[in-house]
Amino acid sequence: MHTISASQLKQNSMKLQEALRDDLLITKRDKPFVVVMDYEKYKKIQNMQDEWSFWSDNELENFGKIAIGLSKNDFDDAEMA
Repeated sequence: MHTISASQLKQNSMKLQEALRDDLLITKRDKPFVVVMDYEKYKKIQNMQDEWSFWSDNELENFGKIAIGLSKNDFDDAEMA
């Protein structure tokens, strides 16, 4: 990922074309501000997020417990009470 400051981007907008080859991190006052990326890559990330959005936070937390052996079942422990 390339990094560029917001002021540098204002001075040279052609830098946006670099985002077609590699993501472009734009900083403001030396802190990450925004990322510019290829639209197709963005859509893939959105689709991945949508695939996981049907899981509730409790289900994801319990899945993590099962994965590391802190829970012996695949049910939400709160529902068992």
